[in-house]
Amino acid sequence: MTQKQRIEKLEKELEQAKKHTYIYESHTLQVWDGELHIGYGDLEDEKWLVWNVESLFKDLPFIVSQVKKENDKQQNMYGDLLRDSLKENER
Repeated sequence: MTQKQRIEKLEKELEQAKKHTYIYESHTLQVWDGELHIGYGDLEDEKWLVWNVESLFKDLPFIVSQVKKENDKQQNMYGDLLRDSLKENER
């Protein structure tokens, strides 16, 4: 792959990455004027996700069910890891 091809490939990847925002953790949740404001990122470079509460309310059943499903998977994984660790220590 030539340098020019690598640059073009990386530029395409960058454009794709710009379409997604990953929020690891929020630092502020506020509601006003019918909007939910979620603050995230470093406090020196904070960013905001603003969501219309009427739209959010309609999506909540799906959001809650999916979050619960994924959280259950994570908790089961951690439980399995703990059980395996305890079994190893018994030997």
